[in-house]
Amino acid sequence: MFIQWMNAYKADASGTSQRDKVIVKKPAGAVDGCFIKSVTPQFIAEAQTLGRQPTSQCNTLWPSYTLPRIEAGGPVASDILKCQLKPVDARDYAATFGAAELARLKALFANGVCDFAKPGVNQSGTTTYPSFGPSTVNLVFDAEKQ
Repeated sequence: MFIQWMNAYKADASGTSQRDKVIVKKPAGAVDGCFIKSVTPQFIAEAQTLGRQPTSQCNTLWPSYTLPRIEAGGPVASDILKCQLKPVDARDYAATFGAAELARLKALFANGVCDFAKPGVNQSGTTTYPSFGPSTVNLVFDAEKQ
């Protein structure tokens, strides 16, 4: 099906954008899903979601796991290398802390915890498909201009 999709996309000589061609030429049968664990695998047509709780057959068969930063509230893009900090606040957590536990948490994170509601320290945008040459498309660093 993928070959059929790409052949249809490549045959489109219209002036439509590449993105729109790919979307329009997608066959109806090209859907998200997973295969069951079996000698004779069967396809289950459903999207798999990122999360700790299995909410579908695919998530139950093939659970997804994330990174500690995502579990702490960071973006799935994982594009924050160094976060801005905020003081520990017990209201930010689903768990209930006793006084000693909260004091220990504050001692462990004396400088604060990540505040993912704010951009990262010196965070900058990303470049899609960056090039370091020789292609000049999405060129990140141009040695001739230095």
